[in-house]
Amino acid sequence: MIDVRKTITGPDRRERRRVLRTGLIFLLPLFLLVCPALHARQLSVLEAPGVSVTFDAPLAGVARDVAQVYPLVRSELETTLGRTVDFRPAVLLVADRRTFAQMAGSTLFAAYALPGKLLMVIDASRLSTEPSSLAPTLKHELCHLLLHRSLREAPLPRWLDEGVCQWASGGFAELVSGRRQSALAWAALTGTFLPLKSLEQGFPDDEHSLALAYEESRSLVEYIVATYGRSGILNILEAVGSGYAVNDAVGTGLGIPLDALEQQWQESQRTWTVILSSLVGNLYTLLFVCAALLTIAAYIRVRIRKRRLTDEEEEEEEGEDPSLPEG
Repeated sequence: MIDVRKTITGPDRRERRRVLRTGLIFLLPLFLLVCPALHARQLSVLEAPGVSVTFDAPLAGVARDVAQVYPLVRSELETTLGRTVDFRPAVLLVADRRTFAQMAGSTLFAAYALPGKLLMVIDASRLSTEPSSLAPTLKHELCHLLLHRSLREAPLPRWLDEGVCQWASGGFAELVSGRRQSALAWAALTGTFLPLKSLEQGFPDDEHSLALAYEESRSLVEYIVATYGRSGILNILEAVGSGYAVNDAVGTGLGIPLDALEQQWQESQRTWTVILSSLVGNLYTLLFVCAALLTIAAYIRVRIRKRRLTDEEEEEEEGEDPSLPEG
């Protein structure tokens, strides 16, 4: 059973009832479809200007924060992308981390978007420890909705989708990772980049490769903006929306083939700053490896010395003549 409590701004009671009925008709079946576990939870709905927020009962304060920050998030995103949010999205706040992980299908995410349903789902349990992440989280997920909505049926490569949304949200990634060092810096140092071609349809599942995929996507889009200006990435999106494949969209938007762009970007990552950053980030790992190598080398050296002493003793014994008397 679901107990739905409605909070809505505006003085007209009849309008409140109409919006309540309409919102519940469309939103609740959607949320139950997204996660059957919500059947057993009490959900409340907050209607605010431009956005609907559905939340677990203890999250009323967070829901009000979402409603308060959303207009500014939307305005900033529209300015950044040059596109209008001409739809009313829904936000689902989940209080329980395990329930959210079940919904997301992974423990590595703090939020995700369902563009076809104009829905953003957020793990609110993480906001208690990082309250400042609410606005960038909303902006990142709203960016996904806006891109897919404005580009319609155009195939949007995953690296471009995630790269643009991280850039537009100030570098925020919806990925939760315990990694302290940069996966991208290590890839630049070792030459183990993930090819963009492999990141068009989706991202890898393992944590290291997933983190690298997110970092590469963000870094490449930031490189495009730094090298070709904001108009460069917007031109690519415009070309994709016009039906161009990503290779042709990059050529049209930047005047350079995608493979050449990828090579230039990779070379830009191989700087002394990046190398030193990677070395510092992996300092403990490198010290451990060096210590292990030194231990192995010392062991081999001891074994060689013992072998030589044994050989010398055997040679001395063989050199003695047993027929000669002692003394």
